[in-house]
Formats: sequence, C-alpha cells, structure tokens
Amino acid sequence: MADTPESRWEVDYGATKCRLIRHFTTADHAYRLEVDRGWTLGGFNWSLYGSALPAHSSTASIEIELGAGRRHRVQADSYVAKAGDEGVIRWNDPDGVVFDALRDGGLGRLTGPQKLDVSPSLPNVGAAIEALEACEKDLLASWGFDADRSRSLAVRPRPAGDPGKWVTRGDYPVYDAVNNNEGMTTFLLTVGADGATTGCRIIDSSGFPSLDAKTCELLLARATFLPAEDSEGRSVQSFYINRFWWQASR
Repeated sequence: MADTPESRWEVDYGATKCRLIRHFTTADHAYRLEVDRGWTLGGFNWSLYGSALPAHSSTASIEIELGAGRRHRVQADSYVAKAGDEGVIRWNDPDGVVFDALRDGGLGRLTGPQKLDVSPSLPNVGAAIEALEACEKDLLASWGFDADRSRSLAVRPRPAGDPGKWVTRGDYPVYDAVNNNEGMTTFLLTVGADGATTGCRIIDSSGFPSLDAKTCELLLARATFLPAEDSEGRSVQSFYINRFWWQASR
C-alpha cells in the first residue's frame, strides 16, 4: 500500500538548484522526498528526509521498484542521523533511470538495510515535472545559458585534471585565514568548445567576498576541461558547477 501524500508537489526555487518536493505520512512516521538535477554529478540527486528513517553507517544498496516488474539498485550514502536530528538518505541517479520512472508514473517501493521500507504515492507528477523544468529554465537563463540546449548535450564537460588541485587550503588568503573566515563557495565556470575556462561566477557565496574572488582567480588560472559535446559529437560551449569549502586550519 502506497504512503499517503501529505501535501501537493512543491517546487523550491533555490539559488543554485530547483528542487521537487513531496511530503508523506504513514501510520508510524512522516518523511519527504526531494529530487533535483545533479549539476555536478549529472543526472538527478535524490533525498529522503525523516526523523524516523533508519540509520546505516556505510554506503547502502537500495532497491527501487520502477514499475512493470522492473527493479533497480542504487548505492546510497551512509545514512547516520545524530540523536534528535532529521535522518537523510541520499543517492545519485546519473543516467536518470529513477527519474524516468517517476515521469512515467512507475516509481514505487524503496527498500534497503536497517528495515528501510517506504512506498511514496506520486500522482499528478506530469505537471510537477513541468514546473521543475520551468524553474530550471529560469535558473539557467539567469546564468546566461539556454536550458533546451544544455539538456540536449550528449556529454557534459569533464575536468581534464584533478579538480582537487584547482583550489587548495594552501591558497587561503592570509587575512581570511588569520580571522578564521570560512564558508562554502559555489561557482559556475563557462567552458569553451576547446575546454578552456572562459568565465567564472559565484552562484552561492561563502559569505566572504575575498574568498569568493580568490576562488574565481584560481579557477580561471588552473581549471581545464574535456569539452561538452552535442548529439552529433561536436565540441560546444557549456558550463560546470561545483563548490569549494574554505576551512581554516585549527
């Protein structure tokens, strides 16, 4: 028996992503399901939130019913909730297999370790997905990109080197390090058809302009890519989104 939706579909217009959200209730607990496009990993990111979700200390294999007797397994992050906190189970859907099942109305029961067992009822999903895509279109337009063209890419840009070396703790601005200025900088890089980084913009600030500026300075100097490709295999301009956590040494 499917779990009862507590409310209508919601679309959250965030600074860096659009999220599709639905709340559910069961006889034992309440939880919510969230999905957003995985700008950094590709495909879609899925999350389950709830105070009564089970805990699991390592990555976990979750089985998802996709309809028509089909089953699909994903590797979820460890889901360990601190006492009194809301639990969360996350996984990436790089090829959009689970999202396609949602779109087709076939997404069903999710089961996994520690007696994870939920069956979200997901009616009226067509209009919800249209609203999600409209949000994404507006978001991409605000960044200077066409949504239809971006979605049609056969291959997204891939780092040509180790992204972990683009910005490091050794690059910490002295003033910020001394004053323990810390925060997460989320950035968008414009990647040319030749793989070169041609632009950088901050789409979610660390809270410190000097750290944000340093992030873009370093990325423009160091980040290179294998370019995106269209459906005909031609290299085209695109974008790349990621984040860096500036954390001072203790």
